[in-house]
Amino acid sequence: MVVISGAAILAVVWFAWLAWQRSGRRGRVAVVEALRVGLVTAAIILLWQPETTYRVDSGRKGEVVVLVDRTGSMRTADVNIGGEAVGRQQLADSIADDPAWEQLDRRLEKVDIAVVEASGGGSDLGGALDRAAERYESAVALVLVSDGDFNRGPSPVQAAAQLATRSGGRARVHTVPLGSPDRLPDIELVSADVPTFGVVGKPVRIPFTLRNWYDQMRDVSVSLREDDSQVDSQPVTLDQGGRFDGAFVWQSEQAGTFAITVETPVQESETNRENNRLTKTIEIREEKLRVLIVDGEPRWEYRYLRNALLRDPGIDVSCLLFHPQLPGVGGGGEDYLASWPEDPAELASYDVIFLGDVGVVEGQLTVQQCGQIRGLVEQQAVGLVLMPGMRGRQSSLVPSELGDLFPVLLDASVPRGVGNVAPGAFALTGPGRRSLLTALDDDPQSNWAVWESLPGFYWHAPVTRAKAGSEVLAVHADSSNQYGRLPLLVTRPAGAGKVLFMGSDAVWRWRMGVEDKYHYRFWGQVIRWMAYQRNMAVGQTMRLSYRPDQPQLGETVTLRASVMTSNGAPSQADVATVEFVSPSGVSELVKLERQDSQWGVFVAQTQLDQSGVYTATLRHPTEASTVAARIAVQGRAGEQLGRPARWDIMREVARVGRGQTFMSNQIPKLVDRLNRLPPDPSTTRRIQWWNHPAVLSAMIAGLTLFWIARKWAGGV
Repeated sequence: MVVISGAAILAVVWFAWLAWQRSGRRGRVAVVEALRVGLVTAAIILLWQPETTYRVDSGRKGEVVVLVDRTGSMRTADVNIGGEAVGRQQLADSIADDPAWEQLDRRLEKVDIAVVEASGGGSDLGGALDRAAERYESAVALVLVSDGDFNRGPSPVQAAAQLATRSGGRARVHTVPLGSPDRLPDIELVSADVPTFGVVGKPVRIPFTLRNWYDQMRDVSVSLREDDSQVDSQPVTLDQGGRFDGAFVWQSEQAGTFAITVETPVQESETNRENNRLTKTIEIREEKLRVLIVDGEPRWEYRYLRNALLRDPGIDVSCLLFHPQLPGVGGGGEDYLASWPEDPAELASYDVIFLGDVGVVEGQLTVQQCGQIRGLVEQQAVGLVLMPGMRGRQSSLVPSELGDLFPVLLDASVPRGVGNVAPGAFALTGPGRRSLLTALDDDPQSNWAVWESLPGFYWHAPVTRAKAGSEVLAVHADSSNQYGRLPLLVTRPAGAGKVLFMGSDAVWRWRMGVEDKYHYRFWGQVIRWMAYQRNMAVGQTMRLSYRPDQPQLGETVTLRASVMTSNGAPSQADVATVEFVSPSGVSELVKLERQDSQWGVFVAQTQLDQSGVYTATLRHPTEASTVAARIAVQGRAGEQLGRPARWDIMREVARVGRGQTFMSNQIPKLVDRLNRLPPDPSTTRRIQWWNHPAVLSAMIAGLTLFWIARKWAGGV
């Protein structure tokens, strides 16, 4: 760059010399060419962005910023002083008021900052360090007095490292860790998962988790309360440091909103008495789900599934039967359709679609209809159940747009599947044992026994393996290939919806000796699991759903709205809006951007930072209609009592912040260390000549003078 700049200046000087020589060495031309050389030289120098730095004494003292943690976890009483347990906060206050600070050098100034809980609860130690460093630029040290427990914002370790880098090591971060690094005795109700809504007369499973933080076995009881009444309880034995996962089954015979509480009694010696109870709300509704069953012939699986769904008053069944021996589509009953629904609004009204032994063949599905089904699943959150049969017609769906939705890869060499002389059996996988779909009995141990006792099957689909991203719930107990045992019951998310693959056509045989006990319980759970997301809030022309359905404090929530006009066409608006009202009554408007114009889908993401129930109201972008949903933000306050102090975090903060860790009784030592640090209250000033207004003005003036000089010299 230097060579190029020098060459450019020499070239300008050379051409100026030639111009002066050609003019007969006139004096006026010499002045013009000198101006030209000067302006070009100045322009080239400015391209190097020259600047001048100098130091100015600010006259300020160097600050020692003491950040005292005053968040919820600091109320934990686990500090032993004179044989008595006192709170971490009490010790932190005594450190901030320690007389040793009075010995601080007069060139230094102590500044106290309280680190309080962030909005919505939680501790943001990293953010507190960042804000303190920005506010006190001349600080020579930051002292963090805390238990190191944080759950909001950036890591304090990362913040300390960035601070040390920005200051060039001038401002160091010291730490004073407080609290015990060991967990205090406690029985903790870790979680209780209550669904957002349920159905009148249908059981609701409420899983819960307990932890024992005592150093000995504990016998406790867990109870379930509906509003103010206890409805169930369980005795639980917890091993030392053990965990227990259990569940209640509850149902309501009437619609409404209920407060469901899971609690365990407070033990006499418990340190934290705030984590033994969780209360959540559930909305119980009258149910009316719409299901479409499509098959190529009235096989046994089709018949028993249709009959079972027709007996359920909460399900509206429509059937489309492509029977090869019938003159037209249908079967003669009121639930049969004469043709595939062409109206987008009619198609979008179905919650679950069962595809049996059908394919893209003459007289059955078309390529266009396969594309519609995919759009329903991915955009409208419609559930899709794939139930192949012995005719092997579903293999023709693989090349269509539905092929990407299959949770498994099919073996094209045996499209009609594999028959067995001896009955095969399902074997639940690890995820299958925990899944709601496979819960044929409320007790996990009994459920395992039920699956082992189910009647077997004599045919299964030509499955090779499960696709990546799929969840295998059950495999063939006996058949396997190079990928392992054959997956027969597999689920997979697809856009906003879900897909389930059932690789056997003999679920109807589960009725043997028990009627619908297991057969319909299984399919009923599948239908409601698939329809759950899209039925969170339903209006005449709109649906509003959100994920996760039980968001935690500060967790990102994805909103999804399906909006139709009153004439049944998808909305073509660019934006839809949802108004949130927080538990404290604060309103906030969230805009949802259009994602898909064919189905009228709008999406957005937001964060909810208060625990409790939010009201979310979706407003139609072009019509005067709304639909509302209740979003229960789960979890206790971000800061909890009884958790171990994070001494590891505090030591790491001091290390990367180029400081030192001091014990609570070492404040005099810390002050002595600070007194030996030279304060640096000066600041650096920088003049950037390449963009200075005076230089710009001088360049303009020089160009003006050059233009005048050329006229004066005779137009050279």
